[in-house]
Amino acid sequence: MRKTDLLILTCCAILVLIGLLIVHTWLNQALGYKAVEEFPLLSEIEPIQDEEAIKPLPMQSIGKTMITMEPKATYRIHGQLVGKKRYRSGFMSSVSPYDYALIWGDLPKMTDRIKFRQVIRYCLYSFKHGTDIDVAYVQEHMSNNHLIPANKNLRKAMSKAKKGDLICIDGYLVDVYASKDGQHSSSWRTSMQRDDIGDGACEIIYVTSLRINDMIYN
Repeated sequence: MRKTDLLILTCCAILVLIGLLIVHTWLNQALGYKAVEEFPLLSEIEPIQDEEAIKPLPMQSIGKTMITMEPKATYRIHGQLVGKKRYRSGFMSSVSPYDYALIWGDLPKMTDRIKFRQVIRYCLYSFKHGTDIDVAYVQEHMSNNHLIPANKNLRKAMSKAKKGDLICIDGYLVDVYASKDGQHSSSWRTSMQRDDIGDGACEIIYVTSLRINDMIYN
């Protein structure tokens, strides 16, 4: 084979690889649009929960397991992202691949004094030595949210958020039930209040819209 032929083949192979990379990137790119309104001040808005405006949600299937989501309330939360955790193993990771730890109120002004850490579906926090902060206020203005994307685009979009980003989530607080061959196998219940702690204190959100800074994904 002549050197010119080898060079042509090499160039063609490179072009094919570039094309495949572009297609792969495009297929995995979340589609969104820019928000018109500015992000609200986090000190001025609390999570909004409405237990009267719920509607049935679609079932999901994972292999032979059926997932039923019982909506408890519509939900909107604005916050600053202090932790994002991707889960890949275990049954519930297929339903809820991401946890977002969010803070709001005056807590975003205190991030130099508080450290947040996500561990096994929990968000833990600690204070710098000598810090004088109201623990009750922290507990009432932070949440670890188990996110269930309503579609593939939202699942892709969830990976884009980074610590420090401003986040707005719209959707439903849900209880999750799994059944296999018609038999109940497991359940996962959402918190319905902002001041609880420990097991069951996390919000489980079926996400229908996600805003990351000035980009909105549906």
